[in-house]
Amino acid sequence: MRSRSARISSLVLASLGLWPTEASAAAWDKPGYTLTFHDEFDAGSLDTTAWKRRYKWGEAVINNELQAYVDDAFSVSNGMLSISGKHVSGAYAGQTLDYTSGVICSVHEQKYGYFEARLKMPKGKGLWPAFWLLGAVGTQGVNEIDIHELLGHEPNKVYMTVHWGPSYDQGHESDGSEFTGPDFSADFHTFGLSWTSSQIVWTVDGVERKTYSGPGVPNVDMYVILNLAIGGNWPGAPDASTAFPATYEVDYVRTYQPLAGDAGVGGAGGSGTGGAAGAGGAATGGASAGGTSGSGGQSGGGGMPQAGTGGASGGGSTDDSGGCGCRAGASERSAASASLLLLTSLATSRLVRRRRRPENSRSLGRGRRPR
Repeated sequence: MRSRSARISSLVLASLGLWPTEASAAAWDKPGYTLTFHDEFDAGSLDTTAWKRRYKWGEAVINNELQAYVDDAFSVSNGMLSISGKHVSGAYAGQTLDYTSGVICSVHEQKYGYFEARLKMPKGKGLWPAFWLLGAVGTQGVNEIDIHELLGHEPNKVYMTVHWGPSYDQGHESDGSEFTGPDFSADFHTFGLSWTSSQIVWTVDGVERKTYSGPGVPNVDMYVILNLAIGGNWPGAPDASTAFPATYEVDYVRTYQPLAGDAGVGGAGGSGTGGAAGAGGAATGGASAGGTSGSGGQSGGGGMPQAGTGGASGGGSTDDSGGCGCRAGASERSAASASLLLLTSLATSRLVRRRRRPENSRSLGRGRRPR
């Protein structure tokens, strides 16, 4: 049975919105971050106020791809978005192409933060799904981060790349890595990216798989793109073994910004100063005295420092009155008062940083060469 001091503490926390409840512990909550955009695909169709069903920069056949991007390539059912590639002809960019598929670009744009999607890949020669970021239309130079790309004939391998330079045609540079894991077409997996002014960290299922901190880290607003390309210079054309329709499935897309003083320099996935510890890193200044830092916790980053005061608070006595608290000893009443003062102080200092769903949030590899 909980002591009176514990009950008082939980009541104070709940009244201040600091105690986890069903209402506050939303699926998209991420410690140390505030949600800026998300789509859980719970509606009956694609939210076209949140997504544009074309590239923002216009229409062009790029990378010698074979698909026409069409508006009816999308379906939403059971909380999942499906992007379907079909072996039927379609019109795109003034041409008639042999396949149709879909691309969506988020209306939301942001500079830095954490980006995450839970995805299931298609499998088959010539299929090229991707989850990536591109600089806002009008920004100068190449600003592209491929959170993941996959070639359908190698469904257990994902590619993670950052691109930069004056243009895709001249001075284009990139830094890429590949990760070989499970068959990403057999089930859903979570792909995350932490991006700061000096570092990019890629994660797969919450485990860091690539870090980059050299030249070319983008410093412009970017938006999310999900697309299923078919054919092209890199994957090659589909062959007789490729099954159509092919489907790229999306469970959710979420973007975040770090809370002031919480994500620090490294943010999720890097070592932080003043907040969240990245994978394997320790944070300093984020936890109160006695707190500890974890690792491998939240998807896309390491552990969060746990606030503490040198140990669990206690009054040295237990409630032996059958739950009414009438005979609580003086030491417990003292502990309860101390807990109340501590919690009130904590709440006052953190009130402006309370995590809650933003009012304006929606309920919701090789160089793509925009021209």
